[in-house]
Amino acid sequence: MHSVTESLYILPTDEPEGQRLDLQNQVLRKGFGNSIIFAPIELHEGNKVLDIGTGAASWLLDCYNANKDATFHGIDLKTDIFPRLDDEQKRQIHLEAGNVLQLPSDWTDNFQLVNQRLLMTALSKENWNTALKQIYRVLAPGGWVQLVEIDRCVSGEPSRKFYLMVEDLFAARGILYDCVEHIPDILKDAGFDQVKAQCHEISMGGPPNSDGMNAKARESFVRASQGMESAVVTMGIRTEGEFKELVEGLERDWESDAQSKMIFYIFVAQKPFTPACDDK
Repeated sequence: MHSVTESLYILPTDEPEGQRLDLQNQVLRKGFGNSIIFAPIELHEGNKVLDIGTGAASWLLDCYNANKDATFHGIDLKTDIFPRLDDEQKRQIHLEAGNVLQLPSDWTDNFQLVNQRLLMTALSKENWNTALKQIYRVLAPGGWVQLVEIDRCVSGEPSRKFYLMVEDLFAARGILYDCVEHIPDILKDAGFDQVKAQCHEISMGGPPNSDGMNAKARESFVRASQGMESAVVTMGIRTEGEFKELVEGLERDWESDAQSKMIFYIFVAQKPFTPACDDK
């Protein structure tokens, strides 16, 4: 399973990407009203939190700083951009290689909260089904999952052309492009209830605003777009020159159109305290 997921992932896992993820975390935290946990849960001593696809562990560290009595686990396919933890952090935070498609068997019924953010660049429809069933298994009864994914970009014609290319790439890789449309049903099929969705818009257009977050958002999303180059060119979706032209058009589009924005959805769902029983 590890090789399947790794082969689908289309962004780099190097130091510049780690820095971009830290910037992206700032943008999302601000764009989501400085909220870290969206599920209706308060963490207490002895509670356990799992962050899937933790990357640079930016969200995990934010959550730890706000809830130091809980224990935190972060997993990712690659450990290259994990942060260095101090001795105090190491007592509560555990980072390791791991795969959402095959979570450890001894984690069953173990976590009060599972966070997964922006894995749309890595999962096929089948992978999504497997991933959410695995998350359901490792949650304790009454525990919550929260998922954050991009729905779409709202901007001009250059952006539309770029994302048509992204659709072609996702189709060639077998990745589920419109995962936001499918996630509620996949959650329910996995056994979750209390499934709810929140829509958030993050501005990235025009000159920098008072706090500069729109410019930071634009930088983060442009760098993510640039990170797709290797996959796009290797798969023969576009030539290197065509790809660079599309990215340059995308960036100009976002800089010139103050209405440019990215639409995100946050999904929360609960594992029931008691499993549902089929009617006989």
